[in-house]
Amino acid sequence: MDLGGSFLDINETYLDVGSSNFNKAFQTRVMIASGMLILIVSLLVGPFIAGLMSFGDPYGRTFSQIFMEFFFPGAAIGAWAAAGTGLLGLYVVISTTRAKTRSRPIRFHRQRREVCFFADGSDEPVIQPWEELVSWLSISTGVTGVGIISTYTFGMAFDNQKADTVHMVTQGVPTPIHGLGKWEAIRLYMEKGPLYCPGKAPYEGRHTFDKEQANMLEEYRHNERSVLSVVLWYLSHIITWWRLPYWVAEWDHRYSMKSLPNSITEWSKPLSPEQWAKPSRELKDQSDKIEKFFSQGKDFMEYFSINLNETKTQESESS
Repeated sequence: MDLGGSFLDINETYLDVGSSNFNKAFQTRVMIASGMLILIVSLLVGPFIAGLMSFGDPYGRTFSQIFMEFFFPGAAIGAWAAAGTGLLGLYVVISTTRAKTRSRPIRFHRQRREVCFFADGSDEPVIQPWEELVSWLSISTGVTGVGIISTYTFGMAFDNQKADTVHMVTQGVPTPIHGLGKWEAIRLYMEKGPLYCPGKAPYEGRHTFDKEQANMLEEYRHNERSVLSVVLWYLSHIITWWRLPYWVAEWDHRYSMKSLPNSITEWSKPLSPEQWAKPSRELKDQSDKIEKFFSQGKDFMEYFSINLNETKTQESESS
């Protein structure tokens, strides 16, 4: 599974893994919603709650009087707070797009069974044999006053033997399934081909909004959504400025990742079948074992006898 939308190009020869505009609209909606909620609380919720003090008020003030007393100070405070939140959100949206344009995708060449990586700011390719690539999923936990918070990171390491340096690429993932699914999709592409790999990352834009709206209305017509759910859908999108986040996603889409240099054009070309690199005997044996294990309805974590609950417990006790 490519749950993070990072598969940029897929063909019979190579797979490019990087950053697309997937979830850019969601990121923008979160930024807008943060500022809008501050305004709503400052202009409406706060004064309304204050106005309720009019019941039994010893000075005989009415609901509207108390509401207006709190409305104008709330408007000033809310405007400044929303403006600050908006500027912070604007910085996040723009900076993440700029960061994407400064880095290059990682290219997995399945016919050569090699991986090409470029460090940020470098035009020198690091060519890593596929079977020597190191990948991992790390778990870190922290204890708060209300419970334990866990974060997950998917990573890959590229050994630059010329410079005697190891480059590490890490990506935060919401759950272990996201990291494991991404790695398994890459592995299946390299071992079995593009037919066993998810398609290219979807391109988000204003058409995505139209599709989401059509799906929502279709679900309502088939009694899969309530009237309240429809109202909340429209309300949430009005608060987040309707189509604007999807327009931002289209803007982000125009700024793709930095193109790969001409130095690997020859390396990226397809090979004749007799020139294809062959997997090692050890890898074939491991692949046969794990696929047999999967066919029994078991998963990756069970194969390696990994228990996340035990790992979290040990980390929390050590902290």
